[in-house]
Amino acid sequence: MKRPNPTFLKKAEGIRTSRKRRTLIIILVLLVLTFAVVFVSSIASAQDNYRLMYPGLVGAATSTTTAYMRYQRPVHTTTETTTEVTTTATTTLPHAVLAATATPTPSPEETADNEQNNWPEPFKEDSNFSFKPMGVQTATYQERAVALEELKERVVAYQKKHPNMRICVDFVSLSSGEHLGIDELEPVVPSGAMAIPFSIVYYDRFSGVNGPLSEIVTYDGSVKGTRSSSYIASNFRQGKQFYMRTILNYAIAKNDNIALGYVVEKLGGLDEAIESVNEISGYISYKDSIIYQDYSGKEYRAPGTISCYDMGNYLSYMYKVFINNPQVNQRLINDMASSEIETPLAAAFPQDTRILHVLGRNTDRSAYLECAIIDYYEPVALVVYVEAATPDAAGTAIATIGGYTQKFLETCYS
Repeated sequence: MKRPNPTFLKKAEGIRTSRKRRTLIIILVLLVLTFAVVFVSSIASAQDNYRLMYPGLVGAATSTTTAYMRYQRPVHTTTETTTEVTTTATTTLPHAVLAATATPTPSPEETADNEQNNWPEPFKEDSNFSFKPMGVQTATYQERAVALEELKERVVAYQKKHPNMRICVDFVSLSSGEHLGIDELEPVVPSGAMAIPFSIVYYDRFSGVNGPLSEIVTYDGSVKGTRSSSYIASNFRQGKQFYMRTILNYAIAKNDNIALGYVVEKLGGLDEAIESVNEISGYISYKDSIIYQDYSGKEYRAPGTISCYDMGNYLSYMYKVFINNPQVNQRLINDMASSEIETPLAAAFPQDTRILHVLGRNTDRSAYLECAIIDYYEPVALVVYVEAATPDAAGTAIATIGGYTQKFLETCYS
């Protein structure tokens, strides 16, 4: 019997091996392409989910095209005038517009002509803010308790007169700890107001250490669609550098969502930052999925909410730390005092009243959260959350409740 040609067998075996290799290569290429498509799709989906889940940290959620208008202050000349303003606020208080100022976007021609200096500019600290001495209370404790109950009744009555709004309030006397809440445990959308607790955690962590404030952050231009909610995106291009002190100022004073994102990043990411914030107050944690209905009856179930009670605790904590050790939160206090965002509360207090605040705005959900420390007869924290069909209605509601608060304090000291 004739034996098979060994050369032929080797060639046949080689052909089979080549075919197997070719088939494996084709399968691997297809797998890589499939994985790439799935990965890109998942990233896009994750970005959409992140935008929905955490609107306060995403520019699209705070963007707006509505022009911003300065509030008209009521005249505070006598007690009688103030009473009229606060008790008939629905007709006498101005319509306070809460939309963000649209920052002009430079044209491509202007951008091409102007060379950007990427070096970080030194941050110039203004004079340090200090609270004025407290007034002398003229009301007895019993009279104050009665006045506080009247404040609550006025807010509740305003809620009932406006069933088309969702209103939550938290009031804290920072000198005595006296507290008043109206639906203060309900979930609210804080948006840019989360800059307050995140900044508190940052300054707590690096208190007494100047190095982190000199750390440089480089804007990479990767966050899109944020020009109307970010001073950085509106005025700078990719490659611009900032000191962290500037970033912290932008997050508070300019309500800049990109700056807020950098603060969170320096705290170790969102999860770690939220854990630190919850150590101060976490009745509703920003990462928990909460079911609630908005002012129009639409139901949401997503993270990205806190409560007015939590925000009141953040403001109280910040104030107490500042009083005991001003070096820790002096810069944060300065930034809140120099906020470039108008506050509706200015319409409710005398013109010389100093109001330190951050206003969180989510126009997609028609949600506005005013978080303020008011340096009046005594320092108080006032947190007012309003969901309403228009920014004007929300602004008027915040100003009205501010008017009730002003009347309460005036009653106690005059």
